[in-house]
Amino acid sequence: MTIHTDTLKAIYSNSRRQRLPLFPNLTSLRADFQDFRWEMLPIFLESCPSLKHLSLVFEIVHKEKFLHGPQCFLPSLELVEIKEASPRRYIGEAREMKLVSYLLEKSTILKKLTLPLHPSREKKASAILKKLLTIPPLSPSCQVFVL
Repeated sequence: MTIHTDTLKAIYSNSRRQRLPLFPNLTSLRADFQDFRWEMLPIFLESCPSLKHLSLVFEIVHKEKFLHGPQCFLPSLELVEIKEASPRRYIGEAREMKLVSYLLEKSTILKKLTLPLHPSREKKASAILKKLLTIPPLSPSCQVFVL
């Protein structure tokens, strides 16, 4: 299933009034973010108890708040791919590292997390990798790939 920014905004707005329904059969999700408040992500993931594969695509994101409030565990998530749609957004920035921390620290059986590293960030690759090594994954079998 692919879900886009406008749909996520509507779901988030509705979740403030009532609890989201469960999506027990949803095993694969691609979420495209564009100028979107990321605190919606844990709320939506809570409704996907069987989710195994998560692909996140980020376009230009302004200074949004990030993951305030309760953060659920992700008991079924096995594979996460983070992609960049905008050449101006790079993994390694503080907000992106918070997202990576959330996914690593809350995914109980995560096997693989793949992150992009834009060629212009190669000089900072060492610092980014050091940051990644400080994040303790909940899953002992988790492997992080930086491409």
